Amino acid sequence: MQQWDAVVVGGGPAGLSCAFWLARYRRAVCVFDTSEPRNEPAWAVHGYPGLAEPTPTGLRNRIRQQARDAGATLTLDAVMSITGRKDDFVLRTAAGEEHRARRVVLAYGLLDRLPDVPGLTALYGRDVHHCADCAGPEAAGRALVVIGHDRAAAAMALYLLHWTDRITLIAHREPLRLEPAARAQLDRHGITVVERRIARLDAGEGGLRAVELETGERIAAEKVFFHLGAEPRSDLHRQLDCRLDHTGCIEVDRGQESSVPGIYAAGDITGRPHLASIAAADGVRAALTVHRSLLPPDVEL
Repeated sequence: MQQWDAVVVGGGPAGLSCAFWLARYRRAVCVFDTSEPRNEPAWAVHGYPGLAEPTPTGLRNRIRQQARDAGATLTLDAVMSITGRKDDFVLRTAAGEEHRARRVVLAYGLLDRLPDVPGLTALYGRDVHHCADCAGPEAAGRALVVIGHDRAAAAMALYLLHWTDRITLIAHREPLRLEPAARAQLDRHGITVVERRIARLDAGEGGLRAVELETGERIAAEKVFFHLGAEPRSDLHRQLDCRLDHTGCIEVDRGQESSVPGIYAAGDITGRPHLASIAAADGVRAALTVHRSLLPPDVEL
């Protein structure tokens, strides 16, 4: 059974940054990844300091190479279970292997719920987005459609007013669930609310042109945003009984350690904002905390 100082579950910006820094500290660290990144459909990672719009794959490859060069081990395999306790965790993978680790960092991210709309998947990451912070700046002055039926969707529509005032909220397949005050706020800002189903997204060579309703009505749109929620890509945190916050994210302390001693978490599974740069910072913070937790007591004052 392979023995590691730390195992990182997930190979996105959070997990890879964590492994890179742990390897810099000469810790024996292994990353387990299934290569299913949340942001893979996006054409670029927006606003990452020091890098001009890298592709998601390009950014991961750069950090992955840094981690390897520093001495980290990267394995394409899924961790299926984690048992044991601090200083002696046992991880079992889909390939049937067992690994022992003194510390574990969970960084497997989230899986977004996509609206059931014909034509949406082909445009996801180019003209269809789930993150207003990431894609909002490129939507400036454009006609937007927000798909959603609840307070979260209304909040996204209002947030997007910073970039454009041409916004339509479409409830699609669900009944609209908004209190009168929220509906009045949308009306006050000129956000049109449509309570009809979408038939398809109409796109040409230049990109999205319109959202077509089942009634045949066409709503001009150059960008579509949605907010239907997301769920963790793995249930390992539930197996370990990590404490969760009211949104279902893993609660961590200032050093990214969860309520379970020796189990750390970083990236999107610890809550908003969901940005690659913040995920990377979470991973680095977790690495520093893990490294210090492994130092012998007699070297500290």
